[in-house]
Amino acid sequence: MQSRHGSTRLWNLSVAASLALPLGLWTPACYDGVARDPQGLSPEEPGEDPDQDPILDRDGPPPELDALSPNPAPGGVEFDLRVTGAGFDPDTVVVLAGLPLPTTLESPGELLARCGPLPRGEYPVHVRRGAEVSRERALQVGNAAPRIVAPAAVTVAEDEPLVVTVDVADVDDPASVRVHALGLPPGALWDEPSRTLRFTPDFIQGGERWTVTLLADDGEARVEASVDVDVLDTIQPPAPAIVATDEFAEHVRLTLSQVTDDYLDSPGFAGREFAAVVTVPVDPPPEGVPVRVGLHGFGTPEPSTSGSSREIRIAPHDPDNTYWWGYARSLPLEPPTPGGEAPDYTARRVLHLVEWVLRSFPEADPERVYLFGSSMGGAGAMTIGLVHARHFAYVDARLGQAIPRNHRPARLQQLSELWGAPDLGLAHGGMSAWDFMDLTRALAEDPRARDQFLFTKHGKDDPTIHFGAAVLPSPLTGDSLYDALQVHRVGHFAVWDEGGHGDLDPVLGGSWWSSSWSPIHGDGDGDTEARLRRDQAFPAFSSSSHDDDPGTGDGNGKQSWSPNRGYAGDVPVPGDTGWDGDLAGALGRWLRWDAASVVDTVDRFQVAVRVVDGDGAAPPKAGYPSKGDRLSGDLPVRVDITPRRTRAFRCLPGERVTWSFGKDRGEVVADETGAVTIPALPLTTSWRTLTLRRHGLGVTL
Repeated sequence: MQSRHGSTRLWNLSVAASLALPLGLWTPACYDGVARDPQGLSPEEPGEDPDQDPILDRDGPPPELDALSPNPAPGGVEFDLRVTGAGFDPDTVVVLAGLPLPTTLESPGELLARCGPLPRGEYPVHVRRGAEVSRERALQVGNAAPRIVAPAAVTVAEDEPLVVTVDVADVDDPASVRVHALGLPPGALWDEPSRTLRFTPDFIQGGERWTVTLLADDGEARVEASVDVDVLDTIQPPAPAIVATDEFAEHVRLTLSQVTDDYLDSPGFAGREFAAVVTVPVDPPPEGVPVRVGLHGFGTPEPSTSGSSREIRIAPHDPDNTYWWGYARSLPLEPPTPGGEAPDYTARRVLHLVEWVLRSFPEADPERVYLFGSSMGGAGAMTIGLVHARHFAYVDARLGQAIPRNHRPARLQQLSELWGAPDLGLAHGGMSAWDFMDLTRALAEDPRARDQFLFTKHGKDDPTIHFGAAVLPSPLTGDSLYDALQVHRVGHFAVWDEGGHGDLDPVLGGSWWSSSWSPIHGDGDGDTEARLRRDQAFPAFSSSSHDDDPGTGDGNGKQSWSPNRGYAGDVPVPGDTGWDGDLAGALGRWLRWDAASVVDTVDRFQVAVRVVDGDGAAPPKAGYPSKGDRLSGDLPVRVDITPRRTRAFRCLPGERVTWSFGKDRGEVVADETGAVTIPALPLTTSWRTLTLRRHGLGVTL
């Protein structure tokens, strides 16, 4: 007799047997531990010869039981039990574990009994004719596959929360059943412990439908159910209007007018007109093209008009210098006041343009939309890219501030006129808008932000957004931007040098950190090295043995502290920066993965990784990094790897995961967020595959 774990287990008279409720278990009536049938009769002991009631006397031998069918029977569902033998009559009853079943006489040699859902186990069965009973046979009941109870379809309006809790019935051990949610809408979250889907669609997701597949697994059987999620298009700002079209050899430039309403603007500003530019390639490839959203810097009078043959480009405009966020709802009628709100009006206008492009141009690939910006645009790219990570595959942010409270005094004053001073506490997202825009908070609290990939570049001699933007701690979280990227295992490639606010490093020049880094376009047709898509998982590298030292945010004695410049030196003078740490360097440099190798299923995550050592040059001077893809230091590079943006291989906090990497094997435990990190893997210039599997699924340690 087999239990659910392969050991012996006998289901005795106290077993639960449901004869009527398809999802429940029927516990028989008992008295002093003795099960009784519905008429109050105690079950017979097989083979005994009790005193017979004269009324029940029958002539002839006792009934005979030859076989049971099905045997084994399915667990957890009602079924018909066919009993063959001899000596049956209309009053003959099939008895399972001491309980009579509803029985129909098919012939003197065949009975049909109806049995309710049973847990896995072995059950004694005999037939009773009056006082005569047959010998007993064992009925084996197999594993009961779980059953998913969920709505077939749900509907939700934009900016409204949807909460769907899934019930899974399993007669053996409901608590042990794993339930996975596949194909989630962008921005949706699945909480497996509570089996709850949470989704608040934003205003550019209306009119869409996603089919979510629920997969329940009890360790032996898997079942699936689907839920259609329909988003109603309830927020409809005015569509952008094309006001000019200019044709060039490789692209077409569209000049747009973006008129606001009270969703894209405050009530007092609603009706304003903003300019925007969209450029579209003339001859896009069949697979479509990426979409770049370019955010300009402070004080830019017009949106960019540059175009490309390789991608669609969106150039919004932020003439109010809101740092691509927004402003107090009370403006311009009233200044920001305590208790007010600071909605992200400017970010909404950016997203509105993204929606318009994706709906207007079939060649626009929604899985390869990315943000690019420098200075104010760099801050905006990081903020929109993390807060609205559901829409973007990648963020390229240069010279940007990730922690608004750490801006220099003049910028704090300017932004306070828009967002309200930090101590006024104008709200967004249930907290101070200043805290909401603190990206170290976003990385700590939002799993969608942690699934983003960031490229950042800062300058140690930048006098405008000084290097403290990367290395000084947040007053809210205590983490710097660099700390948060490492601690929260976020995909990143972070670069710094002695450049200024746009001025190049006097020794290294520009783009010195790589000759091949191109995560959206790649190096050419079919190139999948370090490629990023919104719909594909990737390995986030952290704590590399070849990371350079950005410093701690302290001074090195060469410059005195300035609230405006930090410890910045003069850009033309090499080596004069006052910030501690290396003059120039990077976090996450030389690390690559093959996007074509990614396997992301419920059972495993797999990816090939390596170190790039390619074209470039040796360090130009002592104390400087190499240039291009020239590797500095000895192999292997040891680095922690965390799967990010997984769509199927998601783990519970505390779950054990086995891994293999060449000849190396090990086991790790998912952290409190469910993230799994394999520490100190030795990478070389050869491709090697990292495989993660749930504990007990085939990796031999």
